[in-house]
Amino acid sequence: MLRLLTFVGLVALTSAIPVDNGVEGEPEIECGPTSVTVNFNTRNPFEGHVYVKGLFDHDECRNNDSGRQVAGIELPFDSCNVARTRSLNPRGVFVTTTVVVSFHPQFVTKVDRAYRIQCFYMEADKTVSTQIEVSELTT
Repeated sequence: MLRLLTFVGLVALTSAIPVDNGVEGEPEIECGPTSVTVNFNTRNPFEGHVYVKGLFDHDECRNNDSGRQVAGIELPFDSCNVARTRSLNPRGVFVTTTVVVSFHPQFVTKVDRAYRIQCFYMEADKTVSTQIEVSELTT
C-alpha cells in the first residue's frame, strides 16, 4: 500500500512540474554532404535533450543542450538509424530520421516534440569523357 501511495505521489508531483518552453517556428534543417543538422529555436533557454527516436542511450545520437535558445543535433549518415532510400522518380536518395526534442532532463512533458526529418539528394546527370590511345599488340 505504501508503494502505491508513493507512486501516486510521484505521478502527481511530476505532472505538477511546469515546463515554460516550446519550439518556436519550424526546425532549421541543413542537408550536408555527409550529415544532417537540425536546429530548433525555443521560446526560453533550453534545458533538455535532442536525440534520435529510440536511441536516447547512445551518446553519439543525443545532444544535451542547456542555457541557449537554440537546441540541435548533427547526425552523420552512417550512424544513429539514419535511413537512406533510393528513389527512381525523381532519381536520387532520401535520407530520413526521427528527432525528439525533450524539454525536461528527466521526464516526458506535453511540450516535447518529435519530427521526421527528410533530405533529398538528387542524382546528377553527368557525361564523362576521356581520350584513350590504343596501340596494336606486337607478337
